[in-house]
Amino acid sequence: MAKIKSPLRFLLKRHKHTLYSALAVLFILNVNMNVARRAEVSKSHRGLATYLGDSDCSIDPLAELSSANSTATKTLLASYPGSGKRFTYQVINGLTNHITADDWNFSGTLNSSPLTIKTSWPHDQGVWSWDKQMDQVILLIRNPRWAIPSFHTMRHELNYASTFEDVYFRLGFVYSKRPAVAVWKLWRDANFDAEIDKWVEFIDFWMQGGIPKDATVPHYRCTQSEIVCKPKTVLDFDSFFQENPAQSFYELSEVLDASPDVEVITAQARVCVLDHVFEKKSLHNGNRDSHGLSRVSFHFTSAQLNLMHSKVIVLRDKYTAAPWTDDVIAKQLVLALNSYIAEIAGDEKFQNLLDQLPDTAGDVYE
Repeated sequence: MAKIKSPLRFLLKRHKHTLYSALAVLFILNVNMNVARRAEVSKSHRGLATYLGDSDCSIDPLAELSSANSTATKTLLASYPGSGKRFTYQVINGLTNHITADDWNFSGTLNSSPLTIKTSWPHDQGVWSWDKQMDQVILLIRNPRWAIPSFHTMRHELNYASTFEDVYFRLGFVYSKRPAVAVWKLWRDANFDAEIDKWVEFIDFWMQGGIPKDATVPHYRCTQSEIVCKPKTVLDFDSFFQENPAQSFYELSEVLDASPDVEVITAQARVCVLDHVFEKKSLHNGNRDSHGLSRVSFHFTSAQLNLMHSKVIVLRDKYTAAPWTDDVIAKQLVLALNSYIAEIAGDEKFQNLLDQLPDTAGDVYE
């Protein structure tokens, strides 16, 4: 009996070259679209500040920032992923009008003598790529209640890419839209325990001058790269990210002012720069807040909040005891951790109340 050929197989075989050509065209169009989006993201994330007098200023998002001179003090902006590095380095851009870069060099400016490089190293989402370019460290921290969901949003926008090439291909999608709550829950429950430990270990690493977990001496990167790994200041993103200046903003200004051969915009214009960066969402948050869910939609379970609360308390207690009692940087850290502890405790109580409601009530809330 003759074998009957599938009509679909016959058509595919007959027109396979046409199909391959169509797929190739679609791929090229997709690549071109992503390249265009990456270029748009890159351009919209550059800001040159100009003092206009009378405490007024302007920020030109298309301006070309200048390289730092060879004698300028270079600053590494280090934070756990999802902790507001983009907003913070945009403020530094505006205050100094110098190039900033990222550790993976997606900005293309890593080798252009940047004044500041942002990194999440030693977290596995960061990489030490700047060799001996940096001189000092600013540690940027954020309540893990908000940092971990923000980190996941970035991972989701990058389609959980694990290679440089795949991440680069997805750059046009960053700061675009938060995931569905169900997607967040799956990732959260699979990764929470590891990430809260990484959040603690990240802070410990830099506060201790670059000493990794279970080690007694600084990482060789800190001892062989001419950088002082103990931070010059601790910035609390949760208080820094606002239109009106808080203590963290003045602490950042003080570090920049004290950095040899770093020219900072006149003091009269600095609050104006902060306001302009905050208001111009394209410089840091893109379309997340105007598309889809808000950041308050992403919750933790009561058990997770309880563990988070305990971890932050242990960390706080460590830096209030000897040998940290009189350490100015430790006091900055403790001040921020106390606010985190209070916020997490409140969230935990609220989640406990939700847990007592019928399941449908919890679904409505989310």
